[in-house]
Amino acid sequence: MFRNTYLQIDLDKLRYNIDYFLHKSDKKMMGVVKADGYGSIDYMEAKILEEKGVDFFAVSSLDEALCLRKHDIRGQILILGYVPEDALDLIRKNDFSIVTYSPEFVKEADLKDVKVHLKLNTGMNRLGIRPEEAKEILDILLGKGSIVEGVMSHFSSADFDEDYSIRQYRRFGDCVLSLDHDFRYIHMSATDGSILIDDDICNYERIGIGLLGYSSYETELKPCLGLYSEAVMTKQLSQGDTVSYGRHYTSDGKGYILTVPIGYADGFYRSNTGKQVYVDGEYGTIVGSVCMDQLMVLTEHEHLPGTKVELFGEHISIVERAKELNTITYELLTGLTDRVSRVYLENGQIVKTIDPRFSE
Repeated sequence: MFRNTYLQIDLDKLRYNIDYFLHKSDKKMMGVVKADGYGSIDYMEAKILEEKGVDFFAVSSLDEALCLRKHDIRGQILILGYVPEDALDLIRKNDFSIVTYSPEFVKEADLKDVKVHLKLNTGMNRLGIRPEEAKEILDILLGKGSIVEGVMSHFSSADFDEDYSIRQYRRFGDCVLSLDHDFRYIHMSATDGSILIDDDICNYERIGIGLLGYSSYETELKPCLGLYSEAVMTKQLSQGDTVSYGRHYTSDGKGYILTVPIGYADGFYRSNTGKQVYVDGEYGTIVGSVCMDQLMVLTEHEHLPGTKVELFGEHISIVERAKELNTITYELLTGLTDRVSRVYLENGQIVKTIDPRFSE
């Protein structure tokens, strides 16, 4: 590490979470490692999934799929998002699978010998084929010589709306049955959907953020991520002294100010100003504006330079922090930039450190 600011990934907890989903149903798992493994580094997460026997992965884009291949992930890879038509030779060469993100794409693209998952728009209204168009699109794909190996959809609100999710699921199931095609892969549920919906149509589940221990529902999952930095300067201020850009905090002369080398250029947002962090047995408060590269923390007790500072982890819940910031856990995790080192633990010991900017 070039500065002691890092995202810590506990691989023992990650393995526990993988086992949880592998054993909670009779469905197979598609490990979703898009957005750089939700911040944990995609190929590292994929390698642990491979250890557990998972051989199908999902990513968002072609570059993410190529990154997995570059790091010797040999399992099947489904690209969930848009793929440009001029990239289809790369798709075939690397044995990737793609989704039917629009009717126009299916009608215009050369999809011969391309592995395809028919994506049904059952109510998300983002990408996919409307169920009433599905038979026509399936026939076009088969006529072009596509390998139509899968059918899929996606819940829009499985984190809070069971009724709407059930309606989506029924629409999906009715369509799949009406198509009368031998799909090898049938999947709709992501992490929350796999917990919420009693599913008897699908044979796969797409599990992503749940692998890291996060869900909208009470489960036995173990959060395995923590964001840490350290104090690099400690000082006392006089009454009336102000802190950081905008001078939004004025000291009453009590406590200590710690300067910590993490800021919004690392993906730690300015809106964290006023929120708590954990420092060696006490909770401190971020005061003054979060800067691009640094922030300041007010603590009651003195903490020497080098003291570890937890931004989220065992003592600061990222789920609760997301609620405080009026956002979601996904955004806080995927927003962490490549300036933040990734540190991997096994049995409480560091087994690997990756600085993303310098990794091959």
